[in-house]
Amino acid sequence: MKLIALKPTVFLLLASAAVALASTEEKLDKRFPVQPGGTIVVEVDFGSVDVSTNATSEVVVDVWRKIGRRKKADEEAFLRDNPVEFTQEGNTVTIRSHGKPKWAWSLSGRNQNEAKYTISVPAQFNARARSGGGGIHVVDLTGDVKAQTGGGGLSFARLHGSLNGETGGGGINAGDCEGSLSFRSGGGGIEVNGGSGSLDGATGGGSVNVRQFQGLAQVTTGGGSVRIEKVDGAVEASTGGGSISAVLPSELSGTVKLSTGGGSISVSVPGTAAFSLDARTSGGRVSTDLPVTVVGMEKGHLEGPVNGGGKSVQLRSGGGSIHLKKL
Repeated sequence: MKLIALKPTVFLLLASAAVALASTEEKLDKRFPVQPGGTIVVEVDFGSVDVSTNATSEVVVDVWRKIGRRKKADEEAFLRDNPVEFTQEGNTVTIRSHGKPKWAWSLSGRNQNEAKYTISVPAQFNARARSGGGGIHVVDLTGDVKAQTGGGGLSFARLHGSLNGETGGGGINAGDCEGSLSFRSGGGGIEVNGGSGSLDGATGGGSVNVRQFQGLAQVTTGGGSVRIEKVDGAVEASTGGGSISAVLPSELSGTVKLSTGGGSISVSVPGTAAFSLDARTSGGRVSTDLPVTVVGMEKGHLEGPVNGGGKSVQLRSGGGSIHLKKL
C-alpha cells in the first residue's frame, strides 16, 4: 500500500521539475557591410562572446539566447522587454543588450538566462567586448582588443595589437599574441604561451604561468604559484605566498627579479649561463648547483657572479628556501 501511495507524489515531483526546466529560445542573424580597420563593440548583461575573422568585408553576427522562467509568458516578456539592439555608425558595429531592473533577479531563484554571441569580422579589425558574466574568446584579429567580464574566463589566440583583458574571477589564457598585453583577474589563473611584446599580468590569488614569451614580462599574484619558462626579456614576478619556479635561457636579455612572501624559489639555468646572483631569504636557506664567485654570503644570503657575471638575477623569499639548479 505504501508503494501505491508514493506513486502520485513521485509523478507530481517529476511534473514540477519538467515545468521548471521549460525555456524559450531566440535566434538572431545579422550582417553589416564594413571595411578593414573598423570596430566591433559588444555590451551585454550576460552570455559568452566569441569573436573570430572571416574572408569577407562584413561583420556577421549570430545570437542565441535561452530564457527559463516558471511561466512561458514571463520568458517571452523578458525577451521582448530586453531586446538585442544592433547599430552601425560608419565602420563601427555595436551590439547591446541591457536588462531592465525588474528582470535582474527573482524571489523564486529559478531564473535561467543563457546567451551566446558568435561574431566574425574582417581580419584587420578592433574589438571591444563586455559581458556581465559570460566568457569572452577572441582569435586571429589584427587590431586593438579590449575584453571585460564580470566573472567568466577570457581566452585569446594569435592576436596582433594592444590587448587588455579583465575578469572578476575567471581564468585568462593567451596563446601566440603579439603586442602590449595587460591582464587582470580577481582570482583566476593567468597562462601565457608564446607571443611577444610586453606582458603585465595580475591576479588576486590564482596561479601564473608564462612560457616562451619574447619581451618584458611583469606578473604578480596575491597568493598563487608562479612559473616562468624561457622568457626572452626582463622578468619581474611576485607572489604573496606561493612558490616560484623559473627556467632561464643560457643568455639573459634582461634582469630577473623573483619574490615571494613565504614560498620557495627554484631557478633552473644551463651550466654555461652567465649572470650576477643576489639571493636572499629570511627563513629558509640558499643552495646552488652552479659555482658562484662569492661576494657576500651569510645565513640566507648568497651573492656573486656566476660564470663571470652578467645580467642581474635577484631572488627574494620571506621564509622559503631558494635553490639554483643546473639544467
